[in-house]
Amino acid sequence: MPGRSYIERAVECADPNALRMALYQATRDADIAAITPERVFGPVADTVEFSADDIALIRAKAVEYLLTEPDEAALPIPSRDEIVELLEMAEARELGPDDLIMRHHIPAFADMPFQAQWTGEKVIPEGFHVAIVGAGFAGVAMGVQLAQLGIPFTVYERRAEVGGVWSINTYPDVRVDTLSFTYEYAFEKKYPWTEYFARQSDVRAYIDHVAHKYGVYEHIQFGSDVQQARFDETTQRWTLTVRGEDSVADVEANVVVAASGVFATPRDLPVEGASGFTGQIVHTTEWSDDVEYAGKKVAIIGNGSTGVQLLSKVAEKAESVAVYQRTPQWISPRTNYGVPIADELQWLIQEMPFYWNWNKYVAGLSTIDLRNVLMPDEEWIANGGDVSERNDMLREILVGYISSQVDGRQDLIDQLVPDYPPMTRRPVVDNNWYASLTRNNVELVTTPIDRMTDTAIVTADGAARDADLVIAAVGFQAEKYIWPTQYYGVGGVTLEDVWTAQGAQAHLGMTVPGFPNMFMLYGPNSQPVASGSGLPTWFEIWTRYIAEGIAGMLENGRSSMVIRQDAFDDYNDQLHEEAKKLIYLSPSTVMEKNYYVNEFGRLQMNAPWSGEKFYELCASPDESHFEYTAR
Repeated sequence: MPGRSYIERAVECADPNALRMALYQATRDADIAAITPERVFGPVADTVEFSADDIALIRAKAVEYLLTEPDEAALPIPSRDEIVELLEMAEARELGPDDLIMRHHIPAFADMPFQAQWTGEKVIPEGFHVAIVGAGFAGVAMGVQLAQLGIPFTVYERRAEVGGVWSINTYPDVRVDTLSFTYEYAFEKKYPWTEYFARQSDVRAYIDHVAHKYGVYEHIQFGSDVQQARFDETTQRWTLTVRGEDSVADVEANVVVAASGVFATPRDLPVEGASGFTGQIVHTTEWSDDVEYAGKKVAIIGNGSTGVQLLSKVAEKAESVAVYQRTPQWISPRTNYGVPIADELQWLIQEMPFYWNWNKYVAGLSTIDLRNVLMPDEEWIANGGDVSERNDMLREILVGYISSQVDGRQDLIDQLVPDYPPMTRRPVVDNNWYASLTRNNVELVTTPIDRMTDTAIVTADGAARDADLVIAAVGFQAEKYIWPTQYYGVGGVTLEDVWTAQGAQAHLGMTVPGFPNMFMLYGPNSQPVASGSGLPTWFEIWTRYIAEGIAGMLENGRSSMVIRQDAFDDYNDQLHEEAKKLIYLSPSTVMEKNYYVNEFGRLQMNAPWSGEKFYELCASPDESHFEYTAR
């Protein structure tokens, strides 16, 4: 047991609201209950703020409590009604029924809060097998669900390790841009993240840890690239063509879960003359330790999350860096970005009962009501505003941040401030990018690239800038869901055939008519616009839906299930009507260069509902939405 001074340092590192909630849940201390924080209107969501005296009281009482060496295992798990009471205390407001559909699950008091269950007799026919394509966050989550249910499965992974996008991307300073405390599964408690925003190596190690701990790893076949999958209407099974290092084999499965996601196919560098460039061109997904930028003339093409993350490190060692910006981004700071988690806080997370749960909840509070920032306020606009009070406030704050980071240089400010509202495109987290533009060896180039010569990049104004190394931070072909595997459904129709007319669409982002026993993870319109929890928790929610569908099919003696065309159409009609309420599709904000909206002007990335509503839709399969074939 550490001494008082160590514990005092630990509680100083803790989030005051999370610490208050954990302490009150464990002790029901009336003095803690009497604290009444203030809800303060903010640019993204209201914040819960405490006075200095209140924080001092919370910390002092937490120290005394921790000195008693409490045992969390001896304390009761709260009931749903108790959780609701605690949630209202944490948010300092009353919550209605529509606010509590998902919210009460987020603190994750249950061991496996989103685990599918058998509802009847467990029946698994001989030879029944599920194929999962991809061993990233989504594929491992699917494996955990099936392992818990005892359903046989194999995960096919084309790389030599788990991780998916967190295996592919190893460029300098790559990390998550949401708090590590929210970027984790709800069933794996108190994982010892080393930084507030985990680095790539830590995230990949986390996925590896979970795969081993929950019995998924032994089901993974590495070096196995699923090139195509065909559904056989006679056998009601899928045949997967899997390429290994030295062979190609066909394997059969009853169900296929496509978990390769949306960030699996790198976007090509669309510059004339690139093939004749005599220097080195490296897409960020192809980064390795062999890439040398020290002392080189470097060009970075792209200013999305990737380009913004790597500039600072590259600029420290390169002779010069030309940053080619096609479209300005709203790039924002994050508290504790790049900061290690102190040993004292690591200790408190392990030892303070329920702190992990409330820290997870509080860390996601800013995103619970994020949809409000995405909705135009007509009355506000009529009175001279641009979008809404929150959105305009956010814009003002971000413009001020840009100015402060570039030392008030108007030449840079004019090039960096976007002409569209914040949140219209994917938000980007600053990693010293703005400040790096003020370095003597860094140049921001906003004139469009015309072509490349053997030694230089030429812009539309005729200027040629020599380069030894070109870093293509141009992202992924986000419109190509679950590529590069080709999926052939009923009648030999491919997903690409189905999606030709209006772009990629799916029911709940998971199923498509004509593709029986096929599910996808992180499919079209999967990304919640607001939720209070990170993407890994949504993988748990979606995989529960899929696992319940599979279990229900087996329990009822069925060989296949497929989403009905009318259910598919009704859902997508509702989705696109809902999307029209958000700024993504407002006439003044729709842009050609935005992967949130496809070439047909339809929202393709996000689920436009509140997190609570989307959770309700994804909670469990509705049998009336599917057609079944008896076994």
